[in-house]
Amino acid sequence: MLTHGNMTIYTYLQKQVKKYPNKVFIYFEEEEITYQDMENRVNQTASWLLQQGIQKNDTVAVMLKNAPAFYDIWFACGALGAVLLPINTASTPNELNYFLEHSDSKGFIYDESLITEKHQEIFSDLKQLLFARPNDINWKKELDVQRKDSHYHNVDAHDVCGIMYTSGTTAKPKGVLITHENYLYAGHSSVLYQQLQPDDRYLIFLPLFHANSQYYTSMATLVVGGSIILLEKFSANTFWDTVAKNKPTVSSFVATIIKILLKTDPHPYEKKHSMRQVGYGLFVPKQDVDAFKERFGIHLFQWFGMTESITTNITTPLYSEMPEDEQTGILALGKPGLGQEVKIIDESGKECPFNTVGEIIIKSPSLMKGYYKNEEATGLTIIDGWLHTGDNGYMNEEGYIWFVDRNKDMIKRAGENISSLEIENVLSGHPGIANCAVVAAPDELREEKVVAYVELSNTEVTEEALRGYCEERLSSFKIPEEFYFIDEFPRTSIGKIQKNILRHRHQ
Repeated sequence: MLTHGNMTIYTYLQKQVKKYPNKVFIYFEEEEITYQDMENRVNQTASWLLQQGIQKNDTVAVMLKNAPAFYDIWFACGALGAVLLPINTASTPNELNYFLEHSDSKGFIYDESLITEKHQEIFSDLKQLLFARPNDINWKKELDVQRKDSHYHNVDAHDVCGIMYTSGTTAKPKGVLITHENYLYAGHSSVLYQQLQPDDRYLIFLPLFHANSQYYTSMATLVVGGSIILLEKFSANTFWDTVAKNKPTVSSFVATIIKILLKTDPHPYEKKHSMRQVGYGLFVPKQDVDAFKERFGIHLFQWFGMTESITTNITTPLYSEMPEDEQTGILALGKPGLGQEVKIIDESGKECPFNTVGEIIIKSPSLMKGYYKNEEATGLTIIDGWLHTGDNGYMNEEGYIWFVDRNKDMIKRAGENISSLEIENVLSGHPGIANCAVVAAPDELREEKVVAYVELSNTEVTEEALRGYCEERLSSFKIPEEFYFIDEFPRTSIGKIQKNILRHRHQ
């Protein structure tokens, strides 16, 4: 047992209902859902799922926009011992088919606006599904007549509660199995790292189907007894008006959001607000971090975690500033979180000396239960209790860890290992560049060559100018051999540039 004994996400919700029955748990548009309201909705949803034939260990898939219904189904599955599968709302029909089939899903609930005729054909033909139901007014009417009584089923902390599929850039996505204990540990540790209090109000607009919005924000808010301000999606035009109206105190961003807000025109509320801190993941250049703090007066801190690793295993302590690598100008991720062990190892598995690049591996009190129906991949990822991240980095004598690159993003040129992140950090400092990505392309002579994709904020910037800019700041072997100007980058659902798509252009 870890931080919460044998509790489940459902019994923890019940605990918080006793403590904060009339406190608002979720603000969404004009809705205010108290903790007591939430329990009632969850109980009704669980009763409905039971009527459809859902039992313990059955998987219920959802393809939903951010809305309270996501939480209703999530905690209802938790009450029954069923498993929630959140599906990326941008999934193609083929991807949806894979997720539903591979997960052995028994039910599917979706927003009609996300579904095409081809999607419909996929789940209509799946005989394994007990139901496929749109999240519409008719379904809500069916829920409203269900009993609000509590559910008592044989569910414990070690039972699987969720399954999330990884991105699968080189192979079929793998389903990460997440237990009740995993979720509550994620919430508990996030409360500690973020120093949250019950009066905190968490602004959540990143997709709920993503680990970030489940582990670090939603679970953290539940565990601490705070309130969630839920948005369907991020909007730069209304961001500060939303902050002024709902008065959030904390939030979680990705790099794209920070860049977008820095480009917006001044707003009367951008310095007069309730936000004290924002956590973010990779990667934001130091000049953007400094500019954000200076302009908006909000403390930024970085964290590192994976779907498989459950929590933010590496994070910047809130009492500390993020140190900068003097050579590359890149900010440190932070230090290992409390109870987390982090090593940097070489290709033979030996621990690297300080300031030497190797693979980041993690040992945590709470890691995924494994990959669904894939023992081989589980065994290759978790070895002797250590999660092998596939990410490269290094640690200094103070225990600060720098991210260098994902293994698949490292560029191998004539015997040299080149970090795409270092080159991107340099290019990001050019005033005419809005966004950039550096990838490897095949090279007959040197194995791989450095290729830069650039989205300009100033159309007068030329390839020659960028090459000269890099020559002043990078070793010769790191300078991109080719520059490609692009209008818009392919991105994931949370705004990360999809480098695998860029690399594919050169195959």
